[in-house]
Amino acid sequence: MPEDARYSEAMRAGTPLAIGSVTLLPIERVVLRAEQSAGLAWFTALKEPHALIVRDTRGLRAVDTRAAPVSLDALRAMVPGLDGVLRAM
Repeated sequence: MPEDARYSEAMRAGTPLAIGSVTLLPIERVVLRAEQSAGLAWFTALKEPHALIVRDTRGLRAVDTRAAPVSLDALRAMVPGLDGVLRAM
């Protein structure tokens, strides 16, 4: 059993990718975990896709990993600084 364990989970905007008139912005879930026991330490990190924001000639929209629509307002609430990233795209 770990003597000391720390866990952190966050949603963040990835690096935008522009392809012609389309810009893609991945939204990522990042998990960090650190454990310490008996003088040993373990660190794990996980980064997985959560959604994809698409900006093109039709406007701005978001889809999840199954291509189902996602609310941009919900993503704004989960991802710190997302509005600034979207303005810069």
